[in-house]
Amino acid sequence: MRLKSMMEVSMELPDEPGQLARVTEAMAEANINIETVCAIGRVAPNVAMVVEQVPQTCAVLDSLGIKYTTSELIKLVMPDQPGALAQFARRLADAGVNINSIYILSKYRGDAELVFSVDDIDKARQTLNLHEAVPP
Repeated sequence: MRLKSMMEVSMELPDEPGQLARVTEAMAEANINIETVCAIGRVAPNVAMVVEQVPQTCAVLDSLGIKYTTSELIKLVMPDQPGALAQFARRLADAGVNINSIYILSKYRGDAELVFSVDDIDKARQTLNLHEAVPP
């Protein structure tokens, strides 16, 4: 079994009504599913979306004239309990891996499914004993 490839697509949008609607409507028309989204900031709002359909997402954003960046994400399931995130973050920190972003995709029956980006994806996979060919 192969893990689904997910990417983070980050963009700055003008701080005005309708900007997020414009982007998400275009993505919906292209049949792109947004796994999760995060937006923060007022002067230059930064919007980050997690998607599987990366080429299609890039094509939509290109057609809208929106500048963006993409980052590869690693998927992980961890216990949904106090300290689990701290232990995860400490393991990466001790290995010298910087976490750039993190998203919780779901919580179900005592587990939390998340995706995250780092500055050294190979070192993160090695540190967390993750392999692309098998689920974590």
